[in-house]
Amino acid sequence: MIKHAHINNIIKSICNKLMDEGSLTSPRNMKTLELLNVWCTLTDPKKSICTLKSRKLSHKYLNAELDWYRSGDLSISKIKNYSSMWERIADDYGYVNSNYGYWAKHHKCNNYITQFTWCAEQLYKDPNSRRAVINYNNPDHKYEDVKDFPCTISQHFYVRKGFLDSVVLMRSNDLIYGFCYDVPYFTLIQKELAQLLNIKLGNYMHYAMSMHIYEKHFKMMANIIKEK
Repeated sequence: MIKHAHINNIIKSICNKLMDEGSLTSPRNMKTLELLNVWCTLTDPKKSICTLKSRKLSHKYLNAELDWYRSGDLSISKIKNYSSMWERIADDYGYVNSNYGYWAKHHKCNNYITQFTWCAEQLYKDPNSRRAVINYNNPDHKYEDVKDFPCTISQHFYVRKGFLDSVVLMRSNDLIYGFCYDVPYFTLIQKELAQLLNIKLGNYMHYAMSMHIYEKHFKMMANIIKEK
């Protein structure tokens, strides 16, 4: 378990583990350094934005992605202006599956409420509930030739000892492009739920079955390890 108060230290720890223990794989013929079954805990979810100089996080893109998530728009018409990646994985009509804000706060469940509202209601009625779960990857995404198969499986919320904790489960997580932009959104959802329920903010926990870095970022990984 990797455990730190700031995401910078988590990223550095993962880079060190990748360098020492990572295995080379080639999914879709892309050379990749990979760790399996990585658990990390961010003890202060308010410190979820990477400020490492070696990473050079784009705050312009991060803000655009957060706004896109808030909109719940599965169309890439706006977000594609900030990253060409979305055009590569969109369907023929310009839509994707991985707008996490859509699944959390716009898509309606069978009882006509959003998954975020479901979580709030479950914890309001029973603070000990284990049912407060948002599903991001779902059976509807399993179709032939799918380009955008969401990396995030679910986000679970629970209240223990007066704190709202959150656990995100990932099937796959690119440390550089994925993790650095995913965690700010998932901690934002956690903070919003804590405020709504008037509960203290607890830990943010993140599990990735595959945590990896692509070859084009190997040099960046080495620089992150060296950075103080």
